[in-house]
Amino acid sequence: MTGLSSIAMNPYLILLLICHLLSDYYFQSQKMADCKDQDMKVLGRHILYVAFPLFVVSLCHLDLWWICLIILLSHAGIDYSKPWVQKQFRLTTAWTFALDQVLHVGIIIVLVFFGVKNTTTYLSGDILNLIFYVLLVGKPTNIVFKIFFAKYQPTMEDKMDTITGAGSMIGFLERLMIGACLVYGQFASIGLVFTAKSIARYNKISENPAFAEYYLIGSLFSILSALLAAWLYL
Repeated sequence: MTGLSSIAMNPYLILLLICHLLSDYYFQSQKMADCKDQDMKVLGRHILYVAFPLFVVSLCHLDLWWICLIILLSHAGIDYSKPWVQKQFRLTTAWTFALDQVLHVGIIIVLVFFGVKNTTTYLSGDILNLIFYVLLVGKPTNIVFKIFFAKYQPTMEDKMDTITGAGSMIGFLERLMIGACLVYGQFASIGLVFTAKSIARYNKISENPAFAEYYLIGSLFSILSALLAAWLYL
């Protein structure tokens, strides 16, 4: 199983994309994401979180300082203007999120491919790819699913009692196991992961068609996202 990492992904690009995932997903809480459009203090705190990993990278790789600075300034500009753009063009939450991420990632890709010649990092490419895969299939994948598939979510009456965040953690562990199965060539084991997950939800699936459909959509999205990420980075 070969990916595109050796063709289209250089270590500096992966390093800066890791910074983006950390600052935009892991350092940023959902409350901060909801409030930064109305509160400049919250937006300022978010920009500080964006600056921190970029500052660390620029210290380790001095030739990237100007790229990190442009990424920081562009990130601040995009996040500041996002509420205005959403209002002017009447964009939905999903379209606003997609446009925001495309701009952030697109700027990083353009800067790296047109402004970087040296691609030597302190960490090997394989380690960077592994770190990026783990970060990508975690919180970002969960957020993407919640935003783009919100209309399929069962109503409150159809939901079952569960621990808050348990579903997201199960999905994250599922994608990690799928990645491990792909790395070690145990493709048949992917079916076992899906089966074990289904057994735990069997009663709810058999009794509630709405939940069964939402569960199947979520499981298929989880598997496809893990396969795509593994194809690219593992």
